This record gives sequence, C-alpha cells and structure tokens, in this order.
Amino acid sequence: MKYKEHPDKSTFEGQWINGMFRNQLQQGIYVASSAGQYLGRMNRGWPDPDADGTLAALKEALAQYKAISSSQRLLARKLDPSKDKLRWEQDAFVKPAGTLDLRISSRGYPFPGMTSFDQRHPMFFHVDRLWFKPSEWRAWIPSRFRVGSSTLVEGPARTRIVLLSHMQAGSSAWWEEHIRGGQMKSTVTAVDGDNVSLKITADYQMKGESQWCKDTYNGSLLANAVYNRKQDRFTKFDLAMLGTHRVGVMMSNLHVGDPTARMAAAATLNPSADADDRMLPQNWKWGYSLNWCRRP
Repeated sequence: MKYKEHPDKSTFEGQWINGMFRNQLQQGIYVASSAGQYLGRMNRGWPDPDADGTLAALKEALAQYKAISSSQRLLARKLDPSKDKLRWEQDAFVKPAGTLDLRISSRGYPFPGMTSFDQRHPMFFHVDRLWFKPSEWRAWIPSRFRVGSSTLVEGPARTRIVLLSHMQAGSSAWWEEHIRGGQMKSTVTAVDGDNVSLKITADYQMKGESQWCKDTYNGSLLANAVYNRKQDRFTKFDLAMLGTHRVGVMMSNLHVGDPTARMAAAATLNPSADADDRMLPQNWKWGYSLNWCRRP
C-alpha cells in the first residue's frame, strides 16, 4: 500500500511495482519474476492462515516461472540503487550510536469467547524492536555502584515500554498522560569488577480517555541487567512483563469475546548482526520521530 501512495512515480522501483499491478496494488504477499512477470498472490486463509493452500500457491507460481521465457524471468538491466530505488521517510531513521537495542515479543493468554478473528488471540504474537538511546537508558543507572543503591526511573526508560503498545496486541493509542500510577525502580544487586548487576522493577496503572483509546491496563515488569562500566554499555538485559488489558469500547472489526485479556511480553538484547538488525521499531514515526535519532 505504501508503494501505491508514494509520491515519486519516476524511479524504476516505483514503475516496476505499479506497472506490474497496473496501479491496483493491494495489501498481500505476492510472487513475481525480476522482469516483472506477475506470478500470483500467496495469501490463503483468513483469519486463519492456510499453510497447505499457501504451499500449493507457491508451487503453482514456481511452475509458472519455469514455463515462461528467459526474458520474462530475468530483468534485462542492471539496477543502480542511487537512481532506481525509492526513497522512504523511514530511511532517514537510524539507530544512534550506543543505543540499547532490545528485541521484544508479546502474546496474549486465552480468554473467554475468543476467536482467531481477534488479534488478542494467543495464536497471534507481536515481534518488535525497543530502542533507548544513551541519554535515555542512563536513567536505569544509579549514581553509586554499591549493592543496594537504587534510583527511581523517569522519562522514556519508564514510559516507552507501554506507550508503544508492546503489551496490547491489536490496540491501542496510549499517550503519556494515560499512565495514571505506578513507578519504576532500578537497584544494584551485585558488583563484580566493571560489571554492575541491576534489578529493575515497575508497575503500571493506565487508563485511556481519548477518541482512539478508552482501555485500561494494569501490569508489572521485572528486568535483570548487567551494565559494564568500562565498556559503558549493557551486556545483558532480560525483561519480562505481565498485565491485564481491558478494552473500553469493543469494536466489531477488532474484538470477539471477553473485553479483558492477560498479556505477557519478554525482551532481550538484540543478537542480530545481519540484515535483520536493520529492522526498525514498528512505531518509529510517532513513538520516536526523526528528531529522536538526530539528537542522541
């Protein structure tokens, strides 16, 4: 859909996509040859994915690929990324040096009356990135590195985890003023040379009162982290959250069953060092912004 809405229609990438679909591109997963030969839409089954149907569609696309000529298979020209590739706003959003990069996932527990139409169903899970630049993650570091030293944590290190709806699958537009209670605390539990072990605890009481969210959420958080003073970075960060999310207004195109559901999330240091490492936080535009990455 983003291709369809992109204002630049002159680049080869945009012409390739829109030409193949004749400007009728819709959301989905498709197969095509590099020369632009359309070979089919692979989505099968909704809301329950049909793995057998998708496999059959892929086999059919492969058979079509083998049957077409070489000119329909392979692109005849060499692409120049500097000229042929579309430029997107998110290309300017980069990870500042020293960013704490967490890979986070969340999933719901079973609840009464649930169906697979509802994104809160346990069959769905949310995988995302959670970023904190140095000026933010230092809020977790107590001023003294002694066992028992602690600090109350404010700012993005406390709020971003829930504001970006990492705990609430299929919802909700949370804003900072929706956090009505709770606090976060970071405590030194051990010191071993340059390694400082931290225990981070938090609880959240949230209530939305906007046009887009009238939900409530009550949850708790526990994280065990190790900060290395010499390297000035976290070498370990394991986080778990558990909470109860209640939908304030049940929407017929989103929810089925009980309005109350339990949610769990877990986060660890992102171990990726390949193309997957370039995955941006889903809510990069509104949850962070371009200005966020330009001011580490």
